[in-house]
Amino acid sequence: MRRALITMIVGFALLGVPSQAGAVTAKTTTFVAGFEGYFSCVYTDPAGHATIGYGHLLHLGAPTKKDKKKWGCISNARALKLLRRDLKSTENAMFDEIGNAAVSPSMITALTSFTFNLGAGALEPRKTKGQKRRTAIAKRVRRGKYKKAAKEMLQYDGIIVRGKRVELKGLRIRRRKEYRLMIKGISELKPCTKNCTDSGAGGGLSPG
Repeated sequence: MRRALITMIVGFALLGVPSQAGAVTAKTTTFVAGFEGYFSCVYTDPAGHATIGYGHLLHLGAPTKKDKKKWGCISNARALKLLRRDLKSTENAMFDEIGNAAVSPSMITALTSFTFNLGAGALEPRKTKGQKRRTAIAKRVRRGKYKKAAKEMLQYDGIIVRGKRVELKGLRIRRRKEYRLMIKGISELKPCTKNCTDSGAGGGLSPG
């Protein structure tokens, strides 16, 4: 219920935000905001870091008296502004990983949400303790193997606690929704007729 209310509030708030070329879309902002949740005052996120608004990281480590004095409590409008700025940096980092692969709006939302939650490093092959196996999400996307990329995103539905992997319901729900957006995104792409390469046109696909 709380998530649905947040989504409605964010949606109405974004109606008054003018669109800008290259700006993060309202769809992406609303999608991520629904999972992050809105906290008007400085708080400690699950990883133990000082945060405010919709997951805006102030710094590593717990909040200090200085943080609370400087930030106090912020409005939903300011929190959304901070989120859009953070998501722009996140999208830039995500595109650095997938290069000029063809991706649809739905895929951008899914990949941006994934990257905002886990960092751009999760898009590249790496061996992580507790992870089922190595993933290569960015590589899959660059080669147009979108379904494989989407399936590999599903692996990131937990955290490591005392050396053991623990699945979290919230992360599992988020990963599944990102997965569905990735799959939906395939139908938003169309085959290209010439100059198709793995790195330049998503393995024979181009944006619709």
